Amino acid sequence: MKLPTFCIQRPVFATVMSLILIMIGIMGFQKLETRFLPRFALNRVTISTTYSGASANLVETSITTPLEKAISGIDGIDYVTSDSSQGSSYITVILDPSTNIDNITNKIRNQIAMASGELPSTILPPIVQTGHAEMDLMDVGFSIQGSQLKNLRDYLDRYVIDRITQLPGISAVQTYGANKYAMRITLHPNQMTARNINVNDIEQAINNNNLQLPAGYIKSDTMDFPITAKTALNTADQFGNIVIKNNKGTLIYLKDVASIALGNDTTLKSIVKVNGKPAILLSVFNTDEANPIVEAKKLRGLLSNIGSQLPSNIHYAITFDSSKFMSASISEVYKTISISIAFVSLIIFFSLGKFRSALIPIVTIPICILATMGFMYFAGFSINIITLLAIVLSIGLVVDDAIVVLENIHRHMENGLSRMQAAIKGSQEIATPVIAMTLTLAAVYAPIGLIKGVVAHIFASFAFTLAIAVFISGFIALTLTPMMCSKFLTVHTNTSLTIKIERFFSTLTDFYKKLLSRVLSHRFKIIVITIILAIAGFMLASTLQKTFLPAEDMGFLVTSLSSPPGNNDQYSEIQLQQLNDLLLSQKAIQNNVTMSFEQSDHNIIFSTLKDYHQRNQSATEIALSVNKQIKKIPGLNAVAFPPSFGGSTQNEISFYIMAPKNYTDLYNISNALIKKLNAYPGLVDLQSNLKFNNQQYNLTVNRPLADQLQVNVRDIDTTLSSLLGGATVSTFNLNGETYDVDIQAAKPYLQSVQAMQQFTVPNASGQLIPLANLITMTPVPLQTDLFHYNRLRAAEISGELGPGYPLGKVVSYLQKALPSLLPSDVKYAFTGQARRIVSSANSMGTIFLLAFVFIYLVLSAQFESFIDPFIILLAVPLSIIGALVSLKIIGGSINLYTMISLITLVGLIAKHGILITQFANSLQKAGENAHDALVNAASIRLRPILMTTAAMIFGALPLIFATGASENSRMQVGTVFVGGLICGTFFSLILVPIAYSYFNQLKRCRLLP
Repeated sequence: MKLPTFCIQRPVFATVMSLILIMIGIMGFQKLETRFLPRFALNRVTISTTYSGASANLVETSITTPLEKAISGIDGIDYVTSDSSQGSSYITVILDPSTNIDNITNKIRNQIAMASGELPSTILPPIVQTGHAEMDLMDVGFSIQGSQLKNLRDYLDRYVIDRITQLPGISAVQTYGANKYAMRITLHPNQMTARNINVNDIEQAINNNNLQLPAGYIKSDTMDFPITAKTALNTADQFGNIVIKNNKGTLIYLKDVASIALGNDTTLKSIVKVNGKPAILLSVFNTDEANPIVEAKKLRGLLSNIGSQLPSNIHYAITFDSSKFMSASISEVYKTISISIAFVSLIIFFSLGKFRSALIPIVTIPICILATMGFMYFAGFSINIITLLAIVLSIGLVVDDAIVVLENIHRHMENGLSRMQAAIKGSQEIATPVIAMTLTLAAVYAPIGLIKGVVAHIFASFAFTLAIAVFISGFIALTLTPMMCSKFLTVHTNTSLTIKIERFFSTLTDFYKKLLSRVLSHRFKIIVITIILAIAGFMLASTLQKTFLPAEDMGFLVTSLSSPPGNNDQYSEIQLQQLNDLLLSQKAIQNNVTMSFEQSDHNIIFSTLKDYHQRNQSATEIALSVNKQIKKIPGLNAVAFPPSFGGSTQNEISFYIMAPKNYTDLYNISNALIKKLNAYPGLVDLQSNLKFNNQQYNLTVNRPLADQLQVNVRDIDTTLSSLLGGATVSTFNLNGETYDVDIQAAKPYLQSVQAMQQFTVPNASGQLIPLANLITMTPVPLQTDLFHYNRLRAAEISGELGPGYPLGKVVSYLQKALPSLLPSDVKYAFTGQARRIVSSANSMGTIFLLAFVFIYLVLSAQFESFIDPFIILLAVPLSIIGALVSLKIIGGSINLYTMISLITLVGLIAKHGILITQFANSLQKAGENAHDALVNAASIRLRPILMTTAAMIFGALPLIFATGASENSRMQVGTVFVGGLICGTFFSLILVPIAYSYFNQLKRCRLLP
């Protein structure tokens, strides 16, 4: 290897190459984007359709099922879920990770267009969107003093919401707490019947009188004068004066049969309170591609600008900001990087005892970190929690090669060579192991390129960032480090510190030599003891919980309240107020947002917690405290829990059961299943979204009588839909904004079936026929939402985890139990974080297996042997067991972060075996016998192995003591590294020599090539 020699002889050239790397790093760092997680497409398409007045059953059969059938043949779709509710259909299409979302979206639009002939003619075309982020970017609460919320809603529609949606990266703003303005025309059926007026007459009269069309223009010889026809209606009085009918000279006005006023539209309303006071909540969502940290910063700036322009009686407060957790997590990792650099620098100094010597490997750290940032930019990566963790761990890694080179040069100087001679000989001697170690660690990550999906994408960001750092450190170790050693490394300047250090390593080396000699004479006993320890460790590690991502304190709680069926909104408001008071009594809670919905028994409270340094309790501890107090309040069916990334903001675990059955059968099956699962302590508060706890009336038309009386069934449907469900019949303009004109029967007619007896419907001759004579009403239980999973009717069962039961353990239990608990024709599928655990387990296992295969093959090629790689990798399984046992001790889990760390350990521990095996082979070639070569190789390589291990351990040590945002993730990564390195290093120093001696005997006996 001539590169180290060339750099020693050309020190300016070596320095310039490092300076170029620094310049690339500085330029790249300035342009790198900062995000929380690596950018990846969620590959989700939504199809939403509105069918006003239609029941859930009608929406399911006439809209949802035809649309699902139309798109079912498109390749690249993973699974499809749908929700058919009163008046709307919502279909979610999840795509395969490797598909192009734009191509699939276009295919979906084309298929829907082709199927439009099968859909009802009165609906608007289905809306196909690529969706937005699952979690709110930010929630903003607005309140108003001395006025009504509908006036505040109008102000927000005019001056706030549009400005927010115009921000790049913002996909949607959902508004809760008040509906939009509408001209409410409240019909009085008794007055209509008395004046022989029907719904069709009113709709036609409104549309004939409320219109604005171009009237042309007058054209003179010199000028054109446009004419504007002022035929549009804008006020309640104008609508009230619409003539519905001229009855023999008697004019019947709309105000004679209806009350007209400016009110709110007929959309189901929601009630929002911020800290107990009525408010309007704006939930802002960013697009899939947008960076939440950047978009939140821009949104806060816009809100600050808007706030300065608000009227004095309107106030706003940011009740939730997801970017706070993200930014805090990034900030904490930057702190960890600084501490790691300090720790690694100190351990290098105390290992070498001389500042000049320590400076040589320490210089590697900033060069590698900066250069890595530069190449990250060119590779299309970003600064995020994953790549920053890779950089934290790289701090201990990048000095490894430099330490190995320095130590080898230092050894030759102690043997009498000059600095220049020692640098040339030592660097040439160690160049091959350095290259082998660099390629070995890179080989661990090669299989990631063969895997697709979210797991592989996140893996790739970590792996390639760390691989870049390792390649650069290897380059620095073969260029800058030998040159600096030839200029600055000293041997004979002994101080009290260096004397103590040298004495320590000399004593340790002598002890290790004696220990190794004894170990080699008791090889079989050591192997048996090791196997016993490995089995015990594996059994303990097998009890580890499995999650997709570690549970983190994101700074907010969700409290779900289920009201008893049939209770009105006032009852829910009383319970919500009780919960609100209970939650606000917690000192750690900063803001409370309560949300209740009309015609729903499910209500939610979002609680924002104070900053991490302002509270002593974690989100989980606060939730436990709240739940204990909830149980003391009779009649309150609520549960609080802290959501976390990768999970749901509604429940901790959920899954679908689906079958080609009717919903009544699914309802019975889901209830029976819940009763059986309630016996398992790992699941609590289980419930199904099939409840049938509301009442509806099935309407049957007496068709023979309707035909006899010449009544059109369509007129019956239109009359009922308009009077009961409400209908938008026109629009009007108010101060430059357009609003709906809605008609609906007066409130007394909406409160009982008996009131419908006053409804009438016209026949062919215009005579009004009492509707009660033509229809029969039958009460039946109502399921408000009808769900599908992959076109099959489905029920979703959700709940919380029992105390002490991790999600992975519960998922494993369900995978074993559900096939036997469900009928043979009923299938199941997990959703949310449970689904991610199942899917990621396969990806992680594949990556782990391939990593072993790749590293074995790379080592085989490097050593030109199929036996030496086996010797080198022998300590890796024990290192992994040690890491898992350490993880078990701190209560960690097997998750995405820890799996990344475990795979990295494979390459790190293999580096120790490479140093020992390669040097032992070299000594044998130089003429030493196998035993002496092995003992000398292991003893000589002891110091660099311990120094590099100490650097890596101290580099990861700050992660173990992490606090603040994302502390669980960092703590578990650090624990895996430290535990795995300690165990792996110990067994490398023992097992690798034992395996080498055994296989060397087999070679001598010619049993192995």
